[in-house]
Amino acid sequence: MAGQREEKCVDCQPDPCHSSTSIAAPTSSLTVAKKEQGPKKEDVLDPTTFVAPIDLSAASAGMAKPLVIIEYCQRCKFGLRANWIQQELLSTFAPTITTIDSAGIGSIMLIPKIDDESSGRFRIYLLPSSLSSADLEAEEGGTVYSGGLRLVWDRKTQGGFPEMKVLKQRVRDLINPHFGLGHSDRK
Repeated sequence: MAGQREEKCVDCQPDPCHSSTSIAAPTSSLTVAKKEQGPKKEDVLDPTTFVAPIDLSAASAGMAKPLVIIEYCQRCKFGLRANWIQQELLSTFAPTITTIDSAGIGSIMLIPKIDDESSGRFRIYLLPSSLSSADLEAEEGGTVYSGGLRLVWDRKTQGGFPEMKVLKQRVRDLINPHFGLGHSDRK
């Protein structure tokens, strides 16, 4: 019967003081709409089944772009790592006047998750400032979601947390491939 069991994440244990029904994580209208359509389950090892963490049409309307979204499991205590990555990305990609030699992040959103479905989650998404069909075709193996949201990193599918050098290179390649990263650049 082991093949019929539903696999549970071993990264964090459910909070015994709170059941997942008594505390609801913030959900977007996109997530609610998907639940109403039917029980489409997210496969934690298949990025094509991931559900976007926010409804882009509403949430990103007033936010500066490019927008980086870091979605993480709060029960696993991934908040400090999310904050550190946020600080590193903002230091490297400080908002600037856009030129061919610059790459700036407009804003970063941290989304802590506490529901059982999100246990062990650490994902980084990017919403570029503009998206063309050429950009979509040039995407190498990445996943592009509705509204142009791109998955940059997923801890479960990529076997751990990103090295900062690799993460900066991926973000740079999506924002401005011509931007030099100095010592973090490819050699």
